[in-house]
Amino acid sequence: MAIPDVSGKSLAQLISLNDRNAVVTGRARGIGLAICERFAEAGANVLIDDLDEKQAQVAAERIAQQHGVTMIATLLDVADSGSIGAVATQAVREFGGIDIWVNNAGIYPLSPPLEMSDARWDQVLTINLRGTFIGCREAARHVVQAGKGGVIINLASTAGYQGGAAISHYVSSKHAVRGLTKSLAIEFGPQNIRVLALAPTLIHTPGIAEARVATARAGAPDAFGEGFGARLPLGRAGVPDDVARVALFCASDLSILMSGSTLLVDAGAVAS
Repeated sequence: MAIPDVSGKSLAQLISLNDRNAVVTGRARGIGLAICERFAEAGANVLIDDLDEKQAQVAAERIAQQHGVTMIATLLDVADSGSIGAVATQAVREFGGIDIWVNNAGIYPLSPPLEMSDARWDQVLTINLRGTFIGCREAARHVVQAGKGGVIINLASTAGYQGGAAISHYVSSKHAVRGLTKSLAIEFGPQNIRVLALAPTLIHTPGIAEARVATARAGAPDAFGEGFGARLPLGRAGVPDDVARVALFCASDLSILMSGSTLLVDAGAVAS
């Protein structure tokens, strides 16, 4: 089944997600929330999930009211393969199918390698890599069964291109997400499933703010101090919507002949 030629569509039709159903994993705030908002604005129905189901519910109600789409909030633990499978099944049951799946969930705990426990290493790889793979697998199973094709978007990072102090577990997971994206693009392409990844630089989110507080308490250097953004070629760090707009491009027919790529949303960080 070849990907369709959409050259005859208007720009409005190409960017529209009308009648499409999306699942966005992880935190109903920051990048995940911004992606949900842009998808809903483009017309998609969205299932938003989080370990904090109440927070997800509040976000879902607000976005549904604002954009007139169906929003579903549910509980998800990406460390639990059964939980991911249940969310995929719920999306199919509630929406009738899955067209877009975003593996956004991830963690970023600072751990110098000589002090890192086995449990900490396993936690980061379980959530950031294993959870991403299982999300891809469960989404693809339903998309293949429906036979209409779809898009999977994985959240990598500029750490997937570089190293970093006290984040060897995170760096390893994000290099692996880039490789996973390439491999699954080849595996799923014949079923008309596109697989892409996004690699943001520092994005000002509540999670990053919490990490900086923890760093300060530990007396460690702040790698993301106020001067970080100013040193980037484009002059600033990112905000969640910077990533969400690129996610919308990936999910829409604007990018219909793209698969396997990791798109940098990095203000030129990797080039510098």
